[in-house]
Amino acid sequence: MRKARLIKNSIIGILALVTLLALVYFMLSTPRGEGSGVRCQRVDIHIEARGGGEPLFLPPEGVLDELTHHGVLLKGKRLDSIDLRRVERVLRAVPVYERVEAFVSPASASVQIRLREKHPLFIVQDRKGQSHYVTEGRGAIPVRVGFATYLPIASGDLDLPYATTAVYDLVETLRRDSYFADYFGQIYVDATQGVILIPRVGTTRVIMGKSPNWAEKLHKWRLFSEAVLPKRGLNAFAYVNLDYEGQVVARDRHGIQGFARDEDGELVRLGSDETHLQPSTAPAPTSPREVSPAPQERYPRSPKGGTPVTSREVSPKPPSTSPKKPSKPAPKPAPEARPKPKKGTTSTPAPARDSKKPESTKQKTNQTKKK
Repeated sequence: MRKARLIKNSIIGILALVTLLALVYFMLSTPRGEGSGVRCQRVDIHIEARGGGEPLFLPPEGVLDELTHHGVLLKGKRLDSIDLRRVERVLRAVPVYERVEAFVSPASASVQIRLREKHPLFIVQDRKGQSHYVTEGRGAIPVRVGFATYLPIASGDLDLPYATTAVYDLVETLRRDSYFADYFGQIYVDATQGVILIPRVGTTRVIMGKSPNWAEKLHKWRLFSEAVLPKRGLNAFAYVNLDYEGQVVARDRHGIQGFARDEDGELVRLGSDETHLQPSTAPAPTSPREVSPAPQERYPRSPKGGTPVTSREVSPKPPSTSPKKPSKPAPKPAPEARPKPKKGTTSTPAPARDSKKPESTKQKTNQTKKK
């Protein structure tokens, strides 16, 4: 009997203790006294972004707009009348948050909202034209109007399952290597060539192919880019194909002398006969044409054939009554062997400078002859 009473008393005590704890919990969690009549003066929103920094999607003002759009108004309402579960339910419907918490603070007359964002890695634009954010952990968020963030883009012939498997593994490999963390800005998936990476600097396409050994191919690209690109230039190659085992296949953008392209567009070395058939880059010879004579010099040359004599160095000559000379005069003979002028010619030698006499002397001579 005593044991039964002890057991009964123990059960009653445990139930009383549980009831007491429940009452204490409800008393602490529900505003009482002064807090029951306090109205909400402000809403404090704290958004935790992965890695710190500013929010990637919605700022605090955008969160308030989202609540207002769904009919949830907080400012001016009594704190004990606010439906906190509805606030959390509305914010959980926004797919960019992985944790949502809402509670009231009577001491500051405010509503406190704590949010944690998902971490997006890249944007997918599938073959159907739909866009998604692929987040850490292989999740997906549909892109919607109202929030956006700057991320690498994966597009082309792919769908969401392929983006969250093969492409996700490639992005994770790039993120783990500090050298390639921000190296590429776009991922394109081609139906024939597979995955193609577009660097942020330069226009060379890096063809990764379809096999998922991404780390090995990225290692080959790093060796190639550090050894060849500094000598040839960032844009010297149209593409670099890393899908071949143990080798790197690159296509020169401007072509190489002694090579030609085959039907697939690859460079093939030419033989001696084929090189001879290649069109020459030298200019074709022009047909001979009649050359016009050189124009005569404006000023005569010096007696020794030196530089032309200017007009200031040539003394003026008296006018001559002889006919015009041909365009190409004959060389003058030496002074000693100069022939005498023939009879009947009208040309008269130029008078010497000393033979000139003043006009008065000529008049006296004429008068003497008359006498």
